[in-house]
Amino acid sequence: MTAPAVTASDDRDLAGSRYDDDGAPAGPDQLLPVSDARLVWATSDEPGRFAAAWWPRSIDAATELRMLLPAVNERLGRTASRVSLNIDAWSADQPRRLHLGDALVRLGWFRTLDPATVSIGHGGKDRLVLLVVPAESGRSAGTQVLRRLASSASWPDDAGEALDDPAVAEQLPTTKGTDQA
Repeated sequence: MTAPAVTASDDRDLAGSRYDDDGAPAGPDQLLPVSDARLVWATSDEPGRFAAAWWPRSIDAATELRMLLPAVNERLGRTASRVSLNIDAWSADQPRRLHLGDALVRLGWFRTLDPATVSIGHGGKDRLVLLVVPAESGRSAGTQVLRRLASSASWPDDAGEALDDPAVAEQLPTTKGTDQA
């Protein structure tokens, strides 16, 4: 079974803009429930490109990762054990560990990581880099970014280029010592 191309909740209208691997439109049965992540998977696994675009609802990393990681685990085919995040892009509550059922996920906080990305993996293998659409993005801007990426055959390898919508790009946090190219 292939992973759903679009895992969106209140953005169910995104499903019409993306097709599953068999060419059929993504139907409601392929979408996750309302409580799950707003996530669009890239169409290719090109090295150096984003694996997915994720639009969290808040800057509370623990809450958001609890919604995101089940979809990522399904994609990886195993439980993610490590998540790397930018320390300035999320709320001050920055736990080092997150319990998901029986699994323990270690969280690493870095100033040098692009604030518009999250890296998720299992050990040193199968690391996925996700583009993070700022949680503060308005419904129109966030939906527009996900829709644009969902319909693109080749995604940019740079967060700034992927978030080229001025309404979204201006919401990225600025961090000292981080190149925001």
